[in-house]
Amino acid sequence: MQQARILSTAKRPIPSVQPGKNPVAGPQPGHRLKKAKLVMILLTCFMLSLVVVAQYSSLVVLNYRLSSARNELLAANEITRTLELEAAKLGSIGRVEQIAREELGMVEPDTEQLVVIKTSRGE
Repeated sequence: MQQARILSTAKRPIPSVQPGKNPVAGPQPGHRLKKAKLVMILLTCFMLSLVVVAQYSSLVVLNYRLSSARNELLAANEITRTLELEAAKLGSIGRVEQIAREELGMVEPDTEQLVVIKTSRGE
């Protein structure tokens, strides 16, 4: 045991340490390969994140287009409703009769002027 203590306390020369190098570990042969793998993994993650951002941006564009289409549809429905109301107003029996009497000068026929025509269902 004493011999082990003597050996451990014996003065040994201290190796010189170069800046940037680890004095305990020697050069690692797989260090470049590990760096390359790390760079590839980071590059792949970056590319995947770009794909995700592109998907979200296209989603935003499609939502904008959908909103625009909905607004156009609402406007078209409003125009259609307005035109249907106008068509119903213009095609009412009272208005047609008024135009016939006032603008065209038509009058209701007398009962002697009416002719009733009877037909059978086969004709």
